[in-house]
Amino acid sequence: MPTSTHGRIIAAGTGLVLSVLFDAPAQKWMPRSRTPAYAVGLMIAAAVYPVARQGRKVDASIRTREWSAAAATGAVLVGGLVLPPSAARRLVATGWALHPIFDLLHECGSDSRLPDWYPAMCAGYDLGVAGLLAAEPRNFI
Repeated sequence: MPTSTHGRIIAAGTGLVLSVLFDAPAQKWMPRSRTPAYAVGLMIAAAVYPVARQGRKVDASIRTREWSAAAATGAVLVGGLVLPPSAARRLVATGWALHPIFDLLHECGSDSRLPDWYPAMCAGYDLGVAGLLAAEPRNFI
């Protein structure tokens, strides 16, 4: 059953709350490697959609679009690892801020293993992480 607008709002809010809950330990336990960790996390988030369709019959354009987005995220990953700290943080924050566009355009459909509410929850999480990184006052990653 498709998720209602109300359900999507709840899912997005849940994702936003989860981003804050997951960031607290990251700030405490790995303050100097938080940005690279989020760069890796973004790569994983981008791969979730095509991996969820593995082994299923999927239109080639969908598969191409999803893997292309994952490949483009690889550039953000590399930048997050090699750029100076403040530039890396801004790049990774931008990547997380743009990922909800893909989430909201994503169609789970019957050929995906993802539930209908997942894109909205992921979009909320993405925006939360982007905001946390963008608001980071320290000059280290």
